[in-house]
Order: sequence, then structure tokens, then C-alpha cells
Amino acid sequence: METANLIAIFGWMSVINLSLFVWGLLKMTVFRPLAERIGRQVFGPSIDEWFNHAPSILMAFYILIVVFNVVPYLAMRFVLL
Repeated sequence: METANLIAIFGWMSVINLSLFVWGLLKMTVFRPLAERIGRQVFGPSIDEWFNHAPSILMAFYILIVVFNVVPYLAMRFVLL
């Protein structure tokens, strides 16, 4: 695989994963009442415990995005091109 294609793949992976992170962050902040209401209708009262753990889950997801998507993309951009 050519390096330019590999750089493009890591760039798109970063964009997609960061947009999913922002979507999850918006669900936990701006749209929290709506997300809680829908979650209770679908999963019952057990969803409340998940909403208490959501910030730590999102931060772990963010760290994984940075480590496995953004850092390799930036390293390849700086070193290979």
C-alpha cells in the first residue's frame, strides 16, 4: 500500500472517530434529557447507572482515538511527506 493511501486512511479514521466522540459528548451534555428519556423507555431504569459512567467511557474513547488514530496520522504526515 502506498504511503499516501495509508495517510488518507488514518486521516479519515480520525475524522470519523472524532465525529462519533463529539456526537457522544453532545448526547451527554446538550441532549442529555432526551437521551435519558429514550434510554429509560428502551432499557428501563438500569440506564441511570450507565449515564453516571458515561463521562469516563467517553474520555477513554477519546484517549484511544488520539493514541491509535491521530498520533499515527500526524507522525506519518510529518515523517513521510
